[in-house]
Amino acid sequence: MKQKSHWKELKKGKFLKFNFLLILFFSPFISISKEAIVFSKTFSELIVKVAKTEKEKEKGLMFVNKLDQTNGLLLLYEKPKVVNIWMHNTKIPLDIIFINEQNKVALIKKGEPFSKKIISSKNPVIGVLEIPKGCAEKLNIKVGDETSWVIVKDKVKNIRYYHCLDHF
Repeated sequence: MKQKSHWKELKKGKFLKFNFLLILFFSPFISISKEAIVFSKTFSELIVKVAKTEKEKEKGLMFVNKLDQTNGLLLLYEKPKVVNIWMHNTKIPLDIIFINEQNKVALIKKGEPFSKKIISSKNPVIGVLEIPKGCAEKLNIKVGDETSWVIVKDKVKNIRYYHCLDHF
């Protein structure tokens, strides 16, 4: 009787290890689950994915062919820090918007696909908003603009996509 019970536990353990390995193997392909709605005085309801873990922030929008069900990506940091990013393995040209501790746009940079050039916030920031190139101008986002966001746990319905995103 004890042997059967022990065998079941071993099988259960192997099953859990196998599932864990599957999750690890496929985790680069799992999309970032959280979303945020970003607001400013010049636009509202910009729906973006949220990168909070270091792994999510390191990956950013690398290997993404097309923005699907999102307007971009918001990278969030618990403490203000100088952020350096690059576009290596990033296929979509981006506007990179650095947001400081006062929730104001500190800097807007352009990111060119596959570039290894470092793009730096120069000063500590708490967030980086990555949206398709040209959208910052079309949405009239300027240095000094105040921004805010709300993180939502459930899938946002009635997503508003901006016209500047039509070709991405």
